[in-house]
Amino acid sequence: MTKDQLTTQSPEDIRLQKYRCSLISSGGAMVLFSLWTVLRSLVQIDAQLNYRGNSEALMPLVTTIVVVGIIDLVLKLYVGLSARLEGLARGKKRPYLVLGIIIAGISLLSLVFILLELPTDIRMYGVLTPIITLVVEITVLYAAMDLVISATKMRRLEEEMGRVY
Repeated sequence: MTKDQLTTQSPEDIRLQKYRCSLISSGGAMVLFSLWTVLRSLVQIDAQLNYRGNSEALMPLVTTIVVVGIIDLVLKLYVGLSARLEGLARGKKRPYLVLGIIIAGISLLSLVFILLELPTDIRMYGVLTPIITLVVEITVLYAAMDLVISATKMRRLEEEMGRVY
């Protein structure tokens, strides 16, 4: 966009572009965090097997970690890709906002759980892994909240402007 095009846009167009950019960024973050989920699940499985031994009693725990990891992966991928598509004004609007709110809620609960388990996790994994997990979870919460807020404001502004894609 050239400088002349930017100066001739209305304030509403500029705000709409801001929300679109924010939605694209937050959607991209959700996609990246879905990949983090896979990595974190693998680390948890490896740590459990090394810490408790390779026994048959761990199979329910490993299965649970894998199932939760897959659900989280699919959920974040769907929300992230849907948000990016809406931010790029491609395709139809998808009902991903409710899932985004659910991700934010789960992330908040996960953050509380991480803080409660921090001393135990430091003994089991060392200092670096729990701290990285804590920072990433805070960032996931921020990205999910930014995604929901940006999408809501963008949709509301589009309705006010009479634009429906």
